[in-house]
Amino acid sequence: MIARLFGIFLIVLLGACSSTGTLTTAFDADAAAFINRSGNADVSGQAFLRRNDGIVVYGAGSEVTLIPKTAYSDERIQQIYGSGKQSYLGRRFTNDDPNYYTYTRTAIADGEGRFTFENVANGDYYLVTSVTWLVQYAQQGGLLMERVSVQGGQDANVIMRGY
Repeated sequence: MIARLFGIFLIVLLGACSSTGTLTTAFDADAAAFINRSGNADVSGQAFLRRNDGIVVYGAGSEVTLIPKTAYSDERIQQIYGSGKQSYLGRRFTNDDPNYYTYTRTAIADGEGRFTFENVANGDYYLVTSVTWLVQYAQQGGLLMERVSVQGGQDANVIMRGY
């Protein structure tokens, strides 16, 4: 019973920590289609945040998403992260195009926050994930974003960390 109440509390808390936005750019499947091409590069990395007390928290078990850089994803990323690479609030979009999600790839970070995307085609991408932890039932941490460019089939290694 306590676990169920705690789960409901987390859902309410996470819902309260997000805001709503509206996108003005239309999703263009042709512009994002390169995400589905097979390439020669691997995009790998590690996601972590450092708590105020200096302890490093890894994105263990977090979903990492590889998103093709398009006008639509540029607007989404700008609204979520502004000019930074870390956000404390999630964002929902009133007019989100569900096709956007079919043009992304996901991986699950291991116990040290490490992840890999294999056979990535040349192009510019965003990597996004979350690194969170609980302190007395309050969620801390946040969302992380990094840009990555794959050129000439060269592998890319990305460190995703907060400020």
